[in-house]
Amino acid sequence: MKTISKFLLLSFSIIVFISCQTEINSIIQSSEDETLNAKSSVATLVKQTVSLDGSKDNIIDNASCITVNLPVTVSVNGVEITVENESGFELVEQIFDEFEDDDDILEITFPIVITLSDYTEITINNIDELYDVSSQCVDENEIDDDIECIDFLYPITLSKYDTNSQLTETVIINNDMQFFNIVNHLDDGYIISINFPITMKLYDGTEETINNMEDMENLMRDAEFMCDEDDDNDYDDDDCINCTENQISELLQTCSWNVHKIIINDIDKTAQYTNFTFTFLEDGTVKTIIAGDYIYGTWELNTSQDGMGMGNQSQAGKYINLYFEGYPDFSFNWMVYEMNDNNEIDLRVNQNRLTLEKLCENDEDKIELINILNEGTWMVTNFDNEGESETTNYNNFVIDFKSNFLVIATKDNNTIEGSWSVFYDDEKLKLELNFGESAPFDEFNENWLTVDIKNTRVELSNKGDEGDEESNLVFERI
Repeated sequence: MKTISKFLLLSFSIIVFISCQTEINSIIQSSEDETLNAKSSVATLVKQTVSLDGSKDNIIDNASCITVNLPVTVSVNGVEITVENESGFELVEQIFDEFEDDDDILEITFPIVITLSDYTEITINNIDELYDVSSQCVDENEIDDDIECIDFLYPITLSKYDTNSQLTETVIINNDMQFFNIVNHLDDGYIISINFPITMKLYDGTEETINNMEDMENLMRDAEFMCDEDDDNDYDDDDCINCTENQISELLQTCSWNVHKIIINDIDKTAQYTNFTFTFLEDGTVKTIIAGDYIYGTWELNTSQDGMGMGNQSQAGKYINLYFEGYPDFSFNWMVYEMNDNNEIDLRVNQNRLTLEKLCENDEDKIELINILNEGTWMVTNFDNEGESETTNYNNFVIDFKSNFLVIATKDNNTIEGSWSVFYDDEKLKLELNFGESAPFDEFNENWLTVDIKNTRVELSNKGDEGDEESNLVFERI
């Protein structure tokens, strides 16, 4: 009997060993598309999806990559309150919104504890320490790493293989923090296989059953731009949830708009379009100033209940359909992602983003002068300095007003650099030039009043204290 028992025990041990070895071999032999390892692209997407979203309390800390642990005591425009849960964020916003013409001031009572996106907790003792940490976050409404439009539904069962000890174990994940910690330590020599099927939940409540790693990766990648992640510094994204087409239309036609940011296919093209200005007209025409010339396109508002939205997914919302012949970077049916205090409109479609910033009153003239100077190169055709002509000092100099507000004057092998800016002073449009001590252009170091602006000619003057003209400067395009 003992021999039989030993035989059965040995047989059972062999079966268990073979079973475990089979599971290990299965994990090891899995391709990159079937496992989570340190080199897999899907592992990065998982970390982005399960990292801690810090945008809920932005009205407190103005930073989307950190979370202030509650409760926290704050003074809001002189009113002291203790924020114990999310309803406290709404109370802060109500106090801020009570008056439109006051300065909203929030002061935090320190020390506080904050949690980073990787779930690390840090004690913060004063506002300077908080600024040091929050400065590591991207700015308000800038694209960040976390993916907030989709979530994993738990529990999820994983098979984890340690390449160092060659041991495998079954792990049950019950929340995002556990999942993040496991994926975050893949560099330590772990390989993870997910026991499919699993379920993921989209921002609109839709649940998707996932049967393999490829489907999971595709869904997370699509979800990255599928919804408004509410990374502004108010609470609960009340900017355009209930706005109507009429409200958007009236806002667009209130003033002109310039390009604050444009990202096409994940490529930042802002520098290329910094000086573009859009004017939305009631007849559905939109015009933009490009290098001093007007280019016309069309715009149309539409509402989608289940139309194509971000990431080729159905998404309800308000859309602005823009079209400019020859400018495909702007020609999309853009979703109105957010309207920030009616001064900025954030538009998105797929992995493209266009942020327009409102320009009112005389801002159009300012942008027009910037665009004109940016186009081509210039020469000095007249410079009268306190009644004496000094134009010949600048003969054969080629002047280039760069888009980064650097101005370069070149003659033969002689290069002189300076800076330029356009601004309003007492409602008068002025051009500031500064060449330092570099002669002869140091004579231009003034805040010049614009006299006449044309597409190929800019005339400036410098007036004395009594209002009489002391100097006259004319640039003409070469």
